[in-house]
Amino acid sequence: MGPLLSLLIVLSFGSIFYFWLKRHNKKLVIASVIATVVFTGLMTLTPEYKQEVTKEERQEKADNKKKTSHKEKLKSKSVNKENKVVKTKPSLKKTEKKKKANSSKQDDKYVVSKETLLSRAKKLKYGMSLNEVKSIMQVKPSEEENDRGFINLTYGKDVVDLGFDENKRLTAASTGAPQIQKQGEKAAQQKKKNAKSRESSLKSSAQYFGTKSSESIQNNPSAFKTTQDGDLLYILWNPGDHLPLLLRVDDTSTNITNVYIYNKHGDNPKGRHLYTGRTIVQKKRSIVYY
Repeated sequence: MGPLLSLLIVLSFGSIFYFWLKRHNKKLVIASVIATVVFTGLMTLTPEYKQEVTKEERQEKADNKKKTSHKEKLKSKSVNKENKVVKTKPSLKKTEKKKKANSSKQDDKYVVSKETLLSRAKKLKYGMSLNEVKSIMQVKPSEEENDRGFINLTYGKDVVDLGFDENKRLTAASTGAPQIQKQGEKAAQQKKKNAKSRESSLKSSAQYFGTKSSESIQNNPSAFKTTQDGDLLYILWNPGDHLPLLLRVDDTSTNITNVYIYNKHGDNPKGRHLYTGRTIVQKKRSIVYY
């Protein structure tokens, strides 16, 4: 029934234009309009038309649901974004606090109390290297160096003032470490004492070397290095005990022996003079009585 009514509607609708344009018959045009209206009314009563209308209504409802669900999703996303922004604000504050705390900790490395500096300075010892001192003090000092290589370190506002020699060894403390001066004086006395002992050992070794017979020296070539230059006989000997090499010069024309510290730098091998005596040519023989 539905397809037949659809065909009749199309024919009646087409007849309207046909009778209006071709025949110019108003009565037939009116009849065609009435027929179109009647057939359309009948068409709305058919089951096929009702099913089509119901289908369209369902489709429209489904489309409306999709639109509303899409709007709700957009709203939820915007709300989540706002919540995220609100949540990130406290985290930014926390990071700023952490940065401030870290910066304050770094500042503490360079600024400590006077008591702490003095306590650390008590651990310093005379002769310590520059790196050892910095490791004990643990804070960054004010550092100055002059043209001769002497270094001065200052901690705090003149709380601890330290001086280093050209070898970067701690030798003085004007403030903050009074033990350095006492240790320095003690070290100087010990150095002087060691120098006297060394000088005494050096002169004793020179006398022993100078009074040794030429025969004994010639019989021990592994210990004595000998060279001849005219009337002069040069003999080199290592006395050991961290003493310098000694040079003995025997003048065969005068039979005089001199002993010097060997100068390995420069043209003249004679260093500081230590001993003068008569040359002993032959070792004394011990008399055996029967």
